[in-house]
Amino acid sequence: MRAMHRLAAPAAACLVWAVVALVGCAEPAPPVAREPKAPVEASASVDRAVATTGDVLTFRVTVDHDPAYAVEIPEAGARIQGFRIVDVEREEPVERAGRIVREHVYRLRADLVGSYILPSISVRYRPADAAEGAVAGAVETSEIFVEVESVLPADGSAEDIRELKPLRPLEARRSWWIAAIAVGALAALAVAVWLYRRRRATAHAPPLEPPHEVAFRALDALRGTDFGDPAAVRRFYFRVSETIRVYVEGRFGLNATDLTTEEILERLPAVDGLDQREGTLIAGFLEHTDRVKFAEHQPSEPEIETTYESALGFVEATRLRPEAAEEELAA
Repeated sequence: MRAMHRLAAPAAACLVWAVVALVGCAEPAPPVAREPKAPVEASASVDRAVATTGDVLTFRVTVDHDPAYAVEIPEAGARIQGFRIVDVEREEPVERAGRIVREHVYRLRADLVGSYILPSISVRYRPADAAEGAVAGAVETSEIFVEVESVLPADGSAEDIRELKPLRPLEARRSWWIAAIAVGALAALAVAVWLYRRRRATAHAPPLEPPHEVAFRALDALRGTDFGDPAAVRRFYFRVSETIRVYVEGRFGLNATDLTTEEILERLPAVDGLDQREGTLIAGFLEHTDRVKFAEHQPSEPEIETTYESALGFVEATRLRPEAAEEELAA
């Protein structure tokens, strides 16, 4: 047996050296070839798929492209429905691994519970040396589903709502009629105080400011904008658009501050007191301001001046005249 063990040890050693030699002589495995990237890639994401009313969501559109191509990221704000756009950011292009990365970021808030779809974005591209307007191809992001839930639990088990304590019956008193008289006197006194305060508040309350005066004051404040600063110009377009939307809501009763431009344009023909010419004016104004707010359009000085004059002219043309206001009060 010992002789067999002495023979097995050298044999095992030889087998190990043979395996090592074979491994050393074998050719290394070729590296796995990576599939080349497409000239332009686009994606969309949201920081949360389930939110509650009042939450601010971040909707991000990212485009990764070869520097040899020029890309056009379309305005998405007008297509986002069910959300209020709080802010829009267009980050500066960044170079990564020999490619250019561009991002558009939308801050959104949902006020109503429900299921929503963030739209797909179609990004067109062309060779950088091609004429502007030429299109070589397009890539499209996927749609994103977002669920907006109530801040209260669905089963009604809110921990911060305490149950009411059970009512305890009042002890019967012989002088119940005295308590009834006291309660009646207190109620009469409370009604008298309320009527007095209401009459006094009505007498001293300032009259509501007409919508056109609010709009004129806001537009006048925008004259001080530094139009040499691109960021200030963009803020100007947000504010002038908001001013006109607030005016339309106060003057015509259309909730323009909560609607997208497309939704406003659909409702304009049914707005009482707005003729076709004025409807065309406000439509052109909203579409132009959206191009600056949500697309990469840099307006020229004549365009900025025309935008301001359009807003001013629309308010002046549609404001409620004194005689019309008296007729409405009389009616």
